[in-house]
Amino acid sequence: MARFFVPKLNLQDKKGRISGQELEHMRKVLRLQPGDHVTLFDDEGWEHEGVIRSYTDELGEVEILNSSQPKREAALDITLAQALGKGEKMDWVVEKATELGVRTILPFFSSRTVPKLDRAKMERRQSRWKKIALSATKQSGRTKVPEILDVSDFADLVRKPWPCEQKLLFWEEESQQSLTQIREEKNRLDSLLLVIGPEGGFHPQEVSEAMRHGFRAVRLGRRILRTETAALAALAIVQFLWGDMG
Repeated sequence: MARFFVPKLNLQDKKGRISGQELEHMRKVLRLQPGDHVTLFDDEGWEHEGVIRSYTDELGEVEILNSSQPKREAALDITLAQALGKGEKMDWVVEKATELGVRTILPFFSSRTVPKLDRAKMERRQSRWKKIALSATKQSGRTKVPEILDVSDFADLVRKPWPCEQKLLFWEEESQQSLTQIREEKNRLDSLLLVIGPEGGFHPQEVSEAMRHGFRAVRLGRRILRTETAALAALAIVQFLWGDMG
């Protein structure tokens, strides 16, 4: 059944009101008609089964038949800080990270980041990432859309007082510390910040700066992974070790 996002404010009196991008997707892309059944989900984690009753040019009305609060969101609160990559790599990371249960995504620049974007390009990219996250949320059955934060630089990222139990920076030159070792120290974790570097890797001075601000450098294995591969590997592993996968 097709799923659509509706803010809680647009759900009243057993009716859901669809507008904007979601209305266009419902009417013009999927070509759904009055009488068709759909599923709505809101920004408070609720899911609503309903029937399309009517359309206008600017609004679609859905009668709500049943509401529930499914337990599909990951218990582990993960923030993914991902260095910007060339081309559409970030698009792919946003989509797959959403499927893997990430709650917050922070794109960032570091000293070896290849793409150089002006403000207008960054705003267009961020708007695109939000649309990708919404689409992946609908596809994966999640009930909350990940938050896409404004693009940051590495210095601001490491200095920010993140409310996370562990702040992990993945570095290919780290030879000792692994995720399984951290699991031996901490059997339970509720929140994590994962930092994935650019194609050229982190500069050693950046790693030192991060460690001065409470980050732990960790390795993923013996092989060098592409930045987008490293992000998905790290997410899958932490969801297995402390989350709801496996």
